[in-house]
Amino acid sequence: MTALLDAALGYAARGIPVYPVHWPRLLPGGASLACSCPRGPSWDRPAKHPLVRHGVKDATTDPGRIGRWWRRWPQANVGLATGVVFDALDVDGPAGLAALRQFAPTADLRLPGPLVATGGGGWHAWFRPTGLGNRPPRGLAHVDWRGRGGCVLAPPSRHVSGGSYRWLRGLDQAPLPEVPAVLRDLLDPVLPTTTRPTRTVGPDMAGHPYGRRVLAGELAALGRATPRHRNHTLNRCAFKVYRYVASGLLDDAEVTAAFTQTALAIGLDPAEVGRTLASARTAGLANPRGVPLVAWWSARSRRWRSRSPSTPCAASPKLSRSCRPAGAGCSPPPSTDSCSPRS
Repeated sequence: MTALLDAALGYAARGIPVYPVHWPRLLPGGASLACSCPRGPSWDRPAKHPLVRHGVKDATTDPGRIGRWWRRWPQANVGLATGVVFDALDVDGPAGLAALRQFAPTADLRLPGPLVATGGGGWHAWFRPTGLGNRPPRGLAHVDWRGRGGCVLAPPSRHVSGGSYRWLRGLDQAPLPEVPAVLRDLLDPVLPTTTRPTRTVGPDMAGHPYGRRVLAGELAALGRATPRHRNHTLNRCAFKVYRYVASGLLDDAEVTAAFTQTALAIGLDPAEVGRTLASARTAGLANPRGVPLVAWWSARSRRWRSRSPSTPCAASPKLSRSCRPAGAGCSPPPSTDSCSPRS
């Protein structure tokens, strides 16, 4: 087993989704390094783009798939999906460090958690997931935030400059800290109000109304879970909801963020949450489920009842004459058996 495969399996065991990334290789003559992709020295992000078709969306914690990837590409760099088990503050070299140093004395900003030195001279500081996406902190030049939907390279990946990613403070040396409030304020979007609204499952959330109701119900069930059953409840509830993600009724990233936030709020360990959600997501996406027929007819009936009795029947689906009570306007059919719309 290579060090790269061993590292990839180790991250996956912590619940962090992994995927393979192109690596630096010597150009003919051995004078310099270039990307392992066919474009080689002409690629603008050498040794940082994925080997798999869908990039970070293909990231997994499945040891079998990870093993197959690294047997095919034994020199592949190790890419990690952020926003599941951890978020990362990406400090881009000396310029980013200078911006942090200028900001830190006045804001008491500290980076006590796991810390990676990148091969290109920068740093990745790891934090507990926030549910936020990828964005630069306001006012901090050469500094980025990698959250939901993002990715980073991890040790022992190699940089095209010849350096390697390495731990300055490892995962076993420091727990994942919460994001400092002063930094969180720079990451949150600017809102017209002075208070930050809490994330709720409501009409503004992407997805089908029925899917949103299912998500709200399962999040509520998770919130009521008793201490000895919380992880099992997370797995069961998330599996149900990811089935609706698979059929397109809900947004994948929003569902993951909502379950992560709720699971952390009830006291589950971040690594455990990441592993459980990854497992539930894989199973749920493989078993898509749509809106049940009963719910579909119920919603359709409510729309029909909301119409005025004077609304012409031409506006409704054509129903057999036996389905129209005498003196009624456009009433919904009493059952799907006797009142099928005419073709």
